[in-house]
This record gives sequence, structure tokens and C-alpha cells, in this order.
Amino acid sequence: MRWRHAATRLLLLSLLTGCPSEFGKDGRINKASHQDTMDLYSKRCTDDEYKKYCANGRQNTPECRHHCG
Repeated sequence: MRWRHAATRLLLLSLLTGCPSEFGKDGRINKASHQDTMDLYSKRCTDDEYKKYCANGRQNTPECRHHCG
């Protein structure tokens, strides 16, 4: 019977060690949910505003987020 408990605990330990990379602050699931939320609540800006604040790799800057969502 002890080997079952030990095997179960070992399995749980191995599964739980992967959680920070998935669910942590910089995990995949956290990033995906943040992006989905930003898509839902994004403001729409004109093409000129987008070029001014978000073009050329500036999509994650505070100015782009403020003006275009």
C-alpha cells in the first residue's frame, strides 16, 4: 500500500512542478488570457493613429495601448 501512496505523490509532484511555467505571472496561460482581454476591450484607432503610435514593432508600448487599446 505504501508504494501506491509514494507513486501518487511522485506523480503529483512531477505534475505540479510544471505549473509555474503555465499558470505563473509570465506563463503561457496568463499571457493568452491577457491578450484575449486586451482584444475584447481594445479601442479602435484610425490607420494614421496606428502608424503614429503602434507601427514598426511598437505594439506593446504604453503609448500604443493608451491610444489604440
